[in-house]
Amino acid sequence: MPMTKRLIVNADDLGRSAGVNRGIFEAHTNGIVTSTTVMINMPGAPAAIEYALAHAPSLGVGLHLNLTTGAPLCKRDHVASLVDAGGDFHHISRWAAVYDRFSAGDFERELRAQVERFVALAGRPPDHLDAHHHASYLHPAALRALLDLAAEYNIPTRKPVAAGDPAQAAQYINDVLRDFPPDRVCSLVARLSTVLENEASAALPPWPDYMHRGFYGQTATLGDLLVILTTLPDNAVTELMCHPGYADGLDSSYAAPRERELAALTDPAAAEVIESEGIELISFADLSR
Repeated sequence: MPMTKRLIVNADDLGRSAGVNRGIFEAHTNGIVTSTTVMINMPGAPAAIEYALAHAPSLGVGLHLNLTTGAPLCKRDHVASLVDAGGDFHHISRWAAVYDRFSAGDFERELRAQVERFVALAGRPPDHLDAHHHASYLHPAALRALLDLAAEYNIPTRKPVAAGDPAQAAQYINDVLRDFPPDRVCSLVARLSTVLENEASAALPPWPDYMHRGFYGQTATLGDLLVILTTLPDNAVTELMCHPGYADGLDSSYAAPRERELAALTDPAAAEVIESEGIELISFADLSR
């Protein structure tokens, strides 16, 4: 039986800025990006969706559920636990401090509003769901709301943090929620796993077999990318998360590295390795077929 390697190259943060939008579309047209996800509460989201539908029909377009950057779509008093005194989402760096304040109902209202906004702009559901800073995968109530929406719209999702090795999940949560004590991190992994087990009885949405987060920051070079491409697991679907874009006009701590990512993703060597390795480039929509 021939071995197959299937790869989704997903560019997060579409809609974050005009420069990010331009970079993502370039990484698709001239590079190996096959999928993207929209930050639907950002000002650049409507133009990004319009352009994608008109000029990039082969690009998978999903929804980057956002609970950590900018303002919610819901009225502030309808999602009061999710926002700070200024009415913006609590940044992920503050989540550990405010974690116990979050309301399940607020998660449900805001995440549904974001899906409905996407549908209103695109005229169809997103082809998959994932989450900015992986935040919707880091709280049991948010994870449950995400999975319920995926089931309702019959769409795939990014592989949840808790769906893999528990030790790796704990390490990731510890890296993000840095003020959580170790015993609480372990407890959270167990609670997130319980959500997945309970949802499994109603059929979990499809997601890739593997999620690769390593192409980021200092390890987002052409050399790093080529190593990833030459070591993909056989007979599996892998998602490679990336953040290409141009830094102009971008208010973000992750700006200049986006241009390095863009250069690597559009380098001819990447496409050559994909061909030589027999890698099939796909989007999330292929998981539901």
